[in-house]
Amino acid sequence: MKGGIVLRRIISLMLIVCGGLLFAQENTEKALEEKLYEEYKSNGLDKAMKMYEKNKTTEYKNLQEPLNLLGYKLMENKDLEAAEKVFKAQIDEYPKEANPYDSYGDLLLEKGEKEKAKEHFKKAAKLAENIKDENEKKQMKQASLSKLAKLEDKHRQLDFLTGNWEITQTGYRDGQAVDIPPSTQNVSYLPGESVLRVKHTKEGNAACCERIVAYNALDDVYEMAYINAVNPNGIEISDLKIKDKGNGQFEFLEDYNENNEQKQAKHEITKTDSDNIEWNIYIPKEGSQDWELVNNMKFKRKA
Repeated sequence: MKGGIVLRRIISLMLIVCGGLLFAQENTEKALEEKLYEEYKSNGLDKAMKMYEKNKTTEYKNLQEPLNLLGYKLMENKDLEAAEKVFKAQIDEYPKEANPYDSYGDLLLEKGEKEKAKEHFKKAAKLAENIKDENEKKQMKQASLSKLAKLEDKHRQLDFLTGNWEITQTGYRDGQAVDIPPSTQNVSYLPGESVLRVKHTKEGNAACCERIVAYNALDDVYEMAYINAVNPNGIEISDLKIKDKGNGQFEFLEDYNENNEQKQAKHEITKTDSDNIEWNIYIPKEGSQDWELVNNMKFKRKA
């Protein structure tokens, strides 16, 4: 994982009293990673690595580790062979730290070696469990798992929903069918191609609601934010666990909060073909472990 953009450090301002006169002296000594890069440019990587061995400290600096910063600088300058040597050296130096594996995974990804990159992102996420600082642990795991999710296309499991749809639906209350007016739905990706925006419009083009759906790699769930366009009820958040059952069939288990009560719903989706989807929604049947159908929707792609 690449650290911050700052590669220079202001070491200190020293106040010296001399003959009753107070003045400041700024120490402008360059950071080690800068010295290493300059040595690499002047005399090659071997000389730069020898400089590192002479000047390294025993303290691991995580994102600001000199080898980590040097490796990314080499990547930016398209010297992937040198960057690989640096990241491998960082792993040898700190084999029990998560970030060296994540950084090397970025290098492998840049080289197009996706399978090897996956292995290193998995290793980084596993080692991140040993990080004592909870915020740092979460950030490290999130970074590695997010990259892994993209490589495995987990964040694109809902691609089949994108497009413009006409929806006819029937609701069920106490087992009795209730007609619901037809509606339309537009599903598209926001810039970045990983977050879905679902815009639902009622009959007659009346405003209804929007949903924003994004994959959370850390918990392996999709998070969905529901926004009512008419009633100012704020934003409601729910989690979706998705199971691909094959043959165009999917199952979503949705956990959500309603009136401070935790609830669950089950969605069964069948993709009949590229232009037709049937979507059933169930809630737990009171006093039973069975599910009760509450909504049947038929999606037809608009021409």
